[in-house]
Amino acid sequence: MKVKTYGVPDLTEWHGKVKAGSIEVPVSFTGGTASPSGAQPAYFMTKDPITQFVIEHSKEFKSGFIILVMSQDAPGEHPRMAVPKRTEEPKRTEEPETGESEEIGEPVKVEETGEPGDGEEADVLTVEVADKAEAISYLKEHYPEREYTAVKLRTKTAFESACSECGVKFVFA
Repeated sequence: MKVKTYGVPDLTEWHGKVKAGSIEVPVSFTGGTASPSGAQPAYFMTKDPITQFVIEHSKEFKSGFIILVMSQDAPGEHPRMAVPKRTEEPKRTEEPETGESEEIGEPVKVEETGEPGDGEEADVLTVEVADKAEAISYLKEHYPEREYTAVKLRTKTAFESACSECGVKFVFA
């Protein structure tokens, strides 16, 4: 992040608006001094990258009415700072071992253990999945007669109800 200080020479104070294209920013230059021994220009300090852009592309800056007095690098990032989008996908180091997912289009690891426990859970099928989307895909594929969709199963209550109806317990890896 950059912190920039702009000045207006020969003025002790100036309040105005600077414009670049259709963007207009109000600025207040203050703190200037004038004495027989010298003058200090009025200044305006900002770390906002949008305000800096507008000032540096305004006619006042290009004509020299506003000048750049100082630019400093500061740690951290401003919330309005532009961040480049990631163009390539992260590379996988390991390929999952089983079938294709129709919804996601990438390999999916599904492990059916179906180990009977004691009491009620004797008829529950345990399936290991990566996330909820994969679990929904599993329900849609293995129980098409119930017509499950991601929209119908978006709430936790609806998802858990569908799991209990089908006798499936998902373990998220």
